[in-house]
Formats: sequence, structure tokens, C-alpha cells
Amino acid sequence: MGGGDEISAGQGQRQPVLDSYGRLSKVPDTGELEKIDTQWADNRKVITRVGARLGAELQDGLSAWKRGVRRPGWERLLERVESGESDGIVVWHTDRLFRQPRDLETLIDLGERGFKVYSAHGERDLADPDDRFILRIEVAHAARSSDDTSRRLKRRFATYREQGKDTGGQRRFGFPGKDTRWEPELGQTNADRPEVAGEQVEQERAAIRDAAVLLLSEDGSAQKVADLWNARGLRSVNGLEFTSDTATAIMKRQALGGFVVHNGEIAGRLPGEAVLDKRTFERVQAMYAGRKRGRVAGKSYVGTGILRCAVCRRKLSARTNRTATYREDGQWRFQYFCPKQRRGCGTVYVDGRAVDRELLAFTVERLSDERHAHEVAVLQSRTSDRLAEVRAEIAQIEVLQQGLSERLGARRISLDAFDVANEPLAADLARLIAERDELTEEVPAGPTEVASAQTLADEWEKGDTSEKRAMLTRALGRDRMTVFPADRTGKREFDRSRLKPQPPTAAP
Repeated sequence: MGGGDEISAGQGQRQPVLDSYGRLSKVPDTGELEKIDTQWADNRKVITRVGARLGAELQDGLSAWKRGVRRPGWERLLERVESGESDGIVVWHTDRLFRQPRDLETLIDLGERGFKVYSAHGERDLADPDDRFILRIEVAHAARSSDDTSRRLKRRFATYREQGKDTGGQRRFGFPGKDTRWEPELGQTNADRPEVAGEQVEQERAAIRDAAVLLLSEDGSAQKVADLWNARGLRSVNGLEFTSDTATAIMKRQALGGFVVHNGEIAGRLPGEAVLDKRTFERVQAMYAGRKRGRVAGKSYVGTGILRCAVCRRKLSARTNRTATYREDGQWRFQYFCPKQRRGCGTVYVDGRAVDRELLAFTVERLSDERHAHEVAVLQSRTSDRLAEVRAEIAQIEVLQQGLSERLGARRISLDAFDVANEPLAADLARLIAERDELTEEVPAGPTEVASAQTLADEWEKGDTSEKRAMLTRALGRDRMTVFPADRTGKREFDRSRLKPQPPTAAP
């Protein structure tokens, strides 16, 4: 057995370097916090007593018992020991450090490799099998105690939610609570934070009701709601002006209908009158649920959404460079690029105007080719029947969804019933739209007659961006226009060979 305050594993011949670790913890008898500085002071006494010198002093908060919570100080301490920067560690108290069995096993592994582990309190030897056995029992007991506490807290909060009681957290716009914008004066603490005035809460609730009316009007939008609230001098609970995103987040809250939501499910009802009446609340929620998600493809550039990266096959985006212009006409320069923020590889960057010139040349060449026109005609014939079936099914589902929406608007069905009925329809619609898009992408619409090169060039020059994109799509047919990274030769001339039409099955 180990003696004194040392939890030891092996002996060294030189003066060891020991790191000191403290974790914010509560004293069992009083519930007071044992300060980190106090723990470090006790650890330094141990380091001096065993003839070592102090390495790093590390710390963490009240998180040893929480699974999945990172403890940077603890992780750094282990890294230093494993890398040889320190010869061991001093922990303040084993029964407060080891709240999970994995922590103990980590230290046991270190001890078996010859590192020293000391404690300012307690007497255990990691090299002794009997002490390891006792420690494992103590840690298992500590972990069970933490789990029991966690279960009690979860059950308490679940009861609060069922009863519509506040479970803590920051005040929400339109609801009472502590004033988050309050600044303490000299001598005041967070315990002195006042409640928000009832007049302010009523003003916010009235603003939410007006916003609901605005959203349900023909020209309503989240941006207009934000502008309305800002014009009235209202601010968020953190004192910020409203944006369309924050206004949307507020108006989508289930709490406006009087519901308590936990993990996406309704867990209870809030006491008192809801901010929005049942009919208005359901209409607002139905409005948001009925909106299509996703980003609308941009139409400002010919190649966006059509050009693809030759390396990762992601669609290219485009952006304007407001610091440089083209010499011939003074217009802002722009470029196509593979965006990393959309999971692209980020290796392709190419001048936009040079690419658009090549796209024009490609389109004219393809659409003036009799062989290409014949291929398009054959493909259209093969897929026209299936495409007609898919479009008919899409139209049928849209009629059914419109009927459901009308019944929901007339309050003949609830929002939950609408979701149950609409879910399979939405799934089928998404599948059919994907098939329709695939068919139309493989076989572009449009005339199959051959036009002269001059006629096509004139049509391109006179057309807007959408018309140019349509011509390019017809010219590509089933192929995809890929853009390769530039060769690092230092030349500034555009390399036409970087653009190549390829079949959709071609490997990167």
C-alpha cells in the first residue's frame, strides 16, 4: 500500500517535473466551491515534499461527471505526461477528480508505464492491485451518484415542463423574465438582476400579434416584420436590432401558441393566455411549414449551377471582385470557383468573362451541329412518355396538398393531422421532382432544328442571363461542362483546355 499523500507508480532517479491539476468542486458538507487557487497551493506543497519541481498548473470547471463534455485542462495534462514534458501529475482529491471510470483507467495506464501520480488528499498506490480494485469501486460509486443526480434533475425539469413552469435560461421576446440588458452598479451582483417590466412584455406581445397579421397578408415578409419592430424602437432581449432571421426565429416558436417544447416535441402547456390565438398561431405555423426549403439558384451568371469542378464534381459558384475591372469596358471582374463552404475542394478558380466566351463558342458549335440536334431529338422521344407520367403525378399530389391546406386554413383539421397526411405526399413529391429534374437535365427541352452559327451568336448576345443559360443547357444535353484547375506555370493567359464537356458518369 502507498503511504502518506502519494499515489505512486514507479520511482525516478532525477528530480521529476510534476504538473498540478485542479477542478472547481463543491465541498460535500457545506456545498461551497473549493477554489482552484486553494487546490493549487495544496498541490505545490506535495510537489515540494516529494522533491519535485512544478511544471504547468492546469484547471477545469464543474464537468468531471458529465459525459461528452471536454475538459481542456485535463486533456492538456495528459498530453504533457505522454509527450514527456512532465513526469507525472498532482491532483487535489481523487474522489472529486474520478467521476467517471474512464478517468481512473487513463491514470492507471499512465501509472503502469512508470509515471507518478500524487494526490493532496488520499492514500492509494496505482501500482498496487488491491488499491486499484478499491479505487475502481469508489469511482463506480461516484459515477452512480452522478447518474442518480442527473436522473433527478431530468425528472424535475420534465415535471416543470408538464406544468408549464420555467426551467431556466434566458428570457424570450414577448415573455416575462430577468432583464438580460441590465448592468449591475457598484456593489450589485447577478442576484440583484430585476424582472422585465410588465409594460415592456405587453408591448412585445402586441408587436408579435401585429407581426402575425403582417406575415399572413399578401405582401408580408420577415424583413418587413423586422423593420416594423425596429421602427417602434423595440430590441431583442440582448438589446440588438432585429433582422429577418431573428424575426423568423421568434415567429416560429411554439411558445407563441402556449406550448412547451422539448427535443422537438410538445411537453406541456404554458400557463395563462397564449400570445397568439389558436387560429392565428396555426396559420403562421402552416405558412412556415408550407414554404420550400433550400437556396434558390442564382441567375446572375451564365455558368453557376451548370459548371462543375473537374476535381470533386461540385457545382461552381461565382462572385464579383469589387477591386478590379476589365480593361475593355470597365466592368467589375468576376470569377467562377469551387466553394469550400458547400463541401467543394476549393481548387478551381477561373476568370468569369473568359469562361463565358468559351461557353458561347461551345454553345454555337454544338447547336449548329446536325448530329447533336439529331441526338437530342432521339433522347426527347425516348423519355417523353415517362416525363409526362411524372409531371401528371406531380400535378396530382399538388392538388391533394392544396386541398389539405384549404382544410387546415378552414380549421377543419388540426396542424398535427395536416402533418400526418402531408408527410407521405411530400416524400413522394420530392422523389418525383428529383426524377423530373433528372430527366429534363439529361434531355434538355427546346427546339431540335439546326440553326446557323451567326443566328445562334446573335441570339446569345441579345438574350439575358436566363436565355443564355437555357441555350447552354440545350447545347450540353446529357454532358456536363467541367472546369479543371489551372497549371501553375505563372502564365496569365486563359487556357481554353481547362473547360471540357464530359458525360455525367465520368470519374473525377
